[in-house]
Amino acid sequence: MNSDAFAWPEPAPSLARAVGEEFLLQREIGRGGMGVVYLAEDTQLQRHVAIKTLPPHLAADPAVRERFLREARTAAALSHPNIVPIYSAAERNAVVYFTMGYVKGESLAERLARTGPLDVPSALAVMRQLALALEAAHALGVVHRDIKAENVLLDEAGRAVVTDFGIARVSEAQPLTATGTVLGSVHYMSPEQVVGDTLDGRSDLYALGVLLFHLLTRRFPFERTTPSAVLVAHVNSAPPRVQSLRADVADDVDALVQALLEKQVGDRIASARLLLERLDALRVAPASTPPAQVLAHGEAPLSSTEANAVWARAAALQANTGYHVPPPSFPAPASGEPLTRGYDVEAVKEAAVEAGIPTKYVERALAERHAASRVVTVAKGTRMQKAPNPILGAYTKLEFESVVHGELSLEAFEDLADIARRALGDLITISAVGRTLTMSTSAARPGQNGMMRLLQITVAVRNGRTTIRAYEDISGIAGGLYGGLGAGLGVALGSVTMAVLSKSAGALVGLGALLGVLGSALGGARYAFTLSSASKQRELHGLVLELGRFAEAHVAQQARTGRPSAVGPADGGGTSASR
Repeated sequence: MNSDAFAWPEPAPSLARAVGEEFLLQREIGRGGMGVVYLAEDTQLQRHVAIKTLPPHLAADPAVRERFLREARTAAALSHPNIVPIYSAAERNAVVYFTMGYVKGESLAERLARTGPLDVPSALAVMRQLALALEAAHALGVVHRDIKAENVLLDEAGRAVVTDFGIARVSEAQPLTATGTVLGSVHYMSPEQVVGDTLDGRSDLYALGVLLFHLLTRRFPFERTTPSAVLVAHVNSAPPRVQSLRADVADDVDALVQALLEKQVGDRIASARLLLERLDALRVAPASTPPAQVLAHGEAPLSSTEANAVWARAAALQANTGYHVPPPSFPAPASGEPLTRGYDVEAVKEAAVEAGIPTKYVERALAERHAASRVVTVAKGTRMQKAPNPILGAYTKLEFESVVHGELSLEAFEDLADIARRALGDLITISAVGRTLTMSTSAARPGQNGMMRLLQITVAVRNGRTTIRAYEDISGIAGGLYGGLGAGLGVALGSVTMAVLSKSAGALVGLGALLGVLGSALGGARYAFTLSSASKQRELHGLVLELGRFAEAHVAQQARTGRPSAVGPADGGGTSASR
């Protein structure tokens, strides 16, 4: 038990007594409308946790206590990398509390106060992580109801996690608040939340629209002198355009904010999944390296944690060549040690070389680190812009594209081919002509009756951009699933003719049974092909995204080291090989 906690104001002394056998309170790290949060050490597992508890005057209210415990139960059901995990909840000696994961870093609100508005790619990267978190929550019927910058935490790696489901509720449950009580922060409240209508996940998406507006401008769409005026504006006033406050915001980003801030629920982006698709379709130029990442004399120093992460990634890159060297390691920082100890980047490179890891892999790992906050988007190609065949129910021609701003050097083509080969697990043919790399499958896949996979990936370097496209024709899969039905349909038509000519009741009954079987088979084939097409789309989308991220990191490395792109001649000879 931490005796220091007894000198702190309540609820610390009461909480220290209640949890003393398991946890050691260290300090207060936050306060909110539904409780106080402390950093604590789990003495059994020897890890840091955060403990949230109700102040005594709130814990005495049965309704508030029930809502607090329901917060723990609601959040504990959510398991996602972008949601703070709940470990346990308990009530001891009239003290109500729950333990959750501790996120070492800062809140999004603190980040904004420290650095000002985010660059557009960084803001969209945060939004994408939050959309993933809400997609998982909404799938379980959980509406957060209080999305705001203070409830988003950024860890040391830049990962965004949602916390404080304090007023979240399962959509089917009855609210525990009195009639007329308004829950949520006024600047983020959706119109339907203001007027007391039934809420669903689209209310959270409205709050995300407010948050994105805030991240880009450090202002709110509706800034008024009183909270009541803000609430009225949510319902009745049109939000300003982001572009009116910030000229470098592209039209499609501005349109995304407006789509999230639609007053009518039916006019708003309908789901977190659709928001993710809109984010992936945005074409946003990568931001330059933020000034905070570079010192006047060059690269900013790395903390021991960051240096170890760079070495681990560099060792993994080298291992892909078949030659594995364990990375060096700095000791982990002591508790309370500042994030940056000042390990110079050149020293990090030298230590790697001494361990047997060439500098080029360390530089690639550093480039990936700098590029991590940038948004790499993947869009559907022209073949997928129209609705699929209604009979088949899914696309037979799949196409995805990603554009990286910057010209990839030819020396990276071999690495791209390795990524594709590992991802696909197929024998692929590689051809490089001028500044275009083409990769295609050249063998039948096991388990597909000798069917050739018709897949082609191209990487074209032109006019300051690197365009990655993947195209696959899965008509053969559709033919295999539907082909047997053609023969069955022929038999059915012949049976129809015979039944009509014979006017036999038995023949007509048999015909009906046959048509029923064929109808069922058609539905089964359609369902199977829809699943197959969706699976292929996920695989192709993921591959293009991985190639795009590699290209982004490589271009960033070129910019950081000052090496020009070795793009070669515009046309001329090429090479080809099979891997």
